Amino acid sequence: MLSSNASCGNADSYKESVVKLRYFFALLVVLCPLVATAATPGTAKGTITFNGKPKNLTYAYAWKEEDHFTKGQINTVVLLSDSKLTDAQMADRSARTEAARVGKFTGVLVNISPKGEIEQGTFYTAAEDGYFDASGMHKWEKKALTNAKVEGKLSAPQGKFFKTTYAYSATFEAPIGPKHEPK
Repeated sequence: MLSSNASCGNADSYKESVVKLRYFFALLVVLCPLVATAATPGTAKGTITFNGKPKNLTYAYAWKEEDHFTKGQINTVVLLSDSKLTDAQMADRSARTEAARVGKFTGVLVNISPKGEIEQGTFYTAAEDGYFDASGMHKWEKKALTNAKVEGKLSAPQGKFFKTTYAYSATFEAPIGPKHEPK
């Protein structure tokens, strides 16, 4: 009798293990695409020009982030870059600024509001010691904006910030990944 109870206990344990394994695989199937999305930049095609020197914009990154001024408003942040950025650079504005200051990357970051408006943006360039913030000139032509993807065209006509002239125009498509956090 003892052996039959032991085998029933093992059968229950086996069933429990199979159920846990199924949950694990289901979770893996759901999370793998999200991890791949977070690590993979999208694409951009266009140029950014500072002081008459153009650079090709080839990478597009996107994530959701609470607005710095309007509590509870979640913006879509888009960063177009001429270089692939590290996780550390993505997580830290100071790291992006330093990389731009020393000429390792050039780009533009914009915050797109839920209404589709760009209220602010940041230019990353060695020409202005790494970066400068600017608003009012960024234009976005929306092709798609979902919880998973943002696509369209970003541009700004030629303008001037102190000693630096600037302009950019690029089409882009990017998966919306999680916001990178400092480690």
